[in-house]
Amino acid sequence: MKNHNFASKIITFFVVMISFAVLSSSQAFAEDSDLKCYLDGKQLHFNVSPILKDGVTYIPMRAIFEALGATIKWDNHAKSVSAVKGDINIKGINFQNNTLVPLRFISEVLGSSVTWDEGTKSIYITSPVAEEKIIAPVNRTISVGSQEQSKSLSDERNRFVINVKHYGIKNNQLYSLLEFSNMDNKDISINFKSGDQKIIKTFSKEKDPMPTLKIENCTEVTHKVVIDNIGGNIYKIPELSVNQACVSSNQSQQDALDVWRNNNSGLSELGSNLVSVRKYIQDQTGGLQNFVIPANKAEQLILVAPVGGKDRLVVEGSYFVGGLSNKTIEFQLDYEVVSELDLGIYSYIYTEPVY
Repeated sequence: MKNHNFASKIITFFVVMISFAVLSSSQAFAEDSDLKCYLDGKQLHFNVSPILKDGVTYIPMRAIFEALGATIKWDNHAKSVSAVKGDINIKGINFQNNTLVPLRFISEVLGSSVTWDEGTKSIYITSPVAEEKIIAPVNRTISVGSQEQSKSLSDERNRFVINVKHYGIKNNQLYSLLEFSNMDNKDISINFKSGDQKIIKTFSKEKDPMPTLKIENCTEVTHKVVIDNIGGNIYKIPELSVNQACVSSNQSQQDALDVWRNNNSGLSELGSNLVSVRKYIQDQTGGLQNFVIPANKAEQLILVAPVGGKDRLVVEGSYFVGGLSNKTIEFQLDYEVVSELDLGIYSYIYTEPVY
């Protein structure tokens, strides 16, 4: 039925175009410069004034099509013109820049409504209201178990995805690699509620120059003199002691070396001065506030939490969406706890030193 109606529109348009071509050649119409035309409240201006004939208003073909959002295409070989808008394709003949077409017919074919105000001699065209895309509600909980060690939460409306890429359990600790993908043009901030979990971020940085150190040997050797009363022989017996002043001097240099190691330990490629360093980024209560995922970027975090003999472990968080939405959306990460869940190929991520 839809195809039949569509074909009818095309045929009618052919007839109107041909009829007008004949009538316009015999000066059957008169221009009406006082007639006004508005599209969604904005007045349209044409290079040729609209024409009123027998209660039908005719206006320039190209102007009305383009104002209504249709695309004009001219087929030079077939000497025909087509106007395309969505799934509507209207074809016409005798195309010229000043060819006129019936306003109401064309507007309604393209989905608009037309009203006439006799008092002001004005025509009002109202575009169709676009149907809002219905987006299914987001399940705000990611529940993962030993059979599916990864899962995602997708927020299509805000173009944001939270992905548990992998999780494992070892030595009564849960380790989870999380990825937050922001595919929108605005920043989104992540928050985690306070708890005894640790949240780790990986940073890439240039290695700092290794400090020049001179650690001294603080062991001192002294000799104790012993006289053999029987044989009259004298012996020197070495005794070892530690110079505390030397130890204090060495400690400051040892501390400097430890700080350098903490800031520069991590994964790096051979010959590269860049090093991947992991750091705890949660606050003192174990929470995380306003960790920003930049627009069109992804960030990874590692979550470490004690299992504590529980069957399931739930970590609560939220993300803040600014702009027109300007709202906070809560989510949960719900993990199944088993005695030992192999970390597999991700073990290097979790076992790398963290400072």
